[in-house]
Amino acid sequence: MFKNKREELEYEIKKIFNDERVSYCQYQAYEENGLKVIVYVDNEPNKNRILAFFDNLSNDIHPIVKVLGEHLPQNVRYAQVKIPVMDVRKDARFRSERVRQLIFGEWVRVLEIGTDFSLIKDQNHGYIGYVRNPGMAFCSKDRMEEICSKPLYKVGSRFALVESVEDVNTSMWVALGSYIYSEDLANQVFETADGFFEWSEGDLSFARQGKEDFEENIRYFMGTPYLWGGSTTFGTDCSGLVGRLYNLAGKIIPRDADQQERTLKEITPAEKQFGDLIYFPGHVGLYLGADLMIHSNIYHGGVSVDNVFSPVDAYGRELLEKITSIRRVEGGVHF
Repeated sequence: MFKNKREELEYEIKKIFNDERVSYCQYQAYEENGLKVIVYVDNEPNKNRILAFFDNLSNDIHPIVKVLGEHLPQNVRYAQVKIPVMDVRKDARFRSERVRQLIFGEWVRVLEIGTDFSLIKDQNHGYIGYVRNPGMAFCSKDRMEEICSKPLYKVGSRFALVESVEDVNTSMWVALGSYIYSEDLANQVFETADGFFEWSEGDLSFARQGKEDFEENIRYFMGTPYLWGGSTTFGTDCSGLVGRLYNLAGKIIPRDADQQERTLKEITPAEKQFGDLIYFPGHVGLYLGADLMIHSNIYHGGVSVDNVFSPVDAYGRELLEKITSIRRVEGGVHF
């Protein structure tokens, strides 16, 4: 079946790490008294997986497995997003595909640092990609944990104004869901890995899972333009929309629609209720009740509401015919 050990090795490794969005595995193989392999992975669990794989594969292969990021100085192994929206790209190029976005206050683990772009793994979804260095405030794990020890609030209005206490030129509008850590909201100054900031307009709140809270956040997204890889009120795609709505409720679900559909609990159409997710080939929307679904779509050019289960137009009928499943985020919406 295989021409040589290298071909077999490549085939078997691809079976283990079949989703490059959340698992990184690159290797170099060379002949020296048998086949020697140097493997680079993104975390300790994947290191253990690849070592177990080699143990069962062949005694003729001698692997060296390294976890990316462990070679970096302690003070740059983690980073916090310090700009309103940070694009995560597939490759270390400005014109590379945007695969997702991170927003102000979110955290990443740094795997590799480049001159302009760095390879990161985000702390919410485990998504891997390249981001531009100027958008991140690098820090140590201890520094991150110190900031994260404070209560986490999220921006609860469509946008909020935050301004640096130390730099008069750093003032920005951040999007719904942005992370702010504070022990006392009466004091509008809060700390980040990039220094101290003050929020002066907009609302902050804890994660809220009530139906009314969901409905309020949905209203903030209405009219938001469609943006491939987006997940904010500046612009969003379909899975970014439902993911951000659940993030606001304190629930982290996989980033992309296919990942969500594989992971979440399937229910029957008769069981559907507000907050359930409706899946189509490469698409997802959130059920609102009364046969309506909110979704970010190219057809309308942004976030819209469509009648899916009793369609009144050709687009609705097309959606109904293409439903692949309905899924529920367990514990997601409190009535």
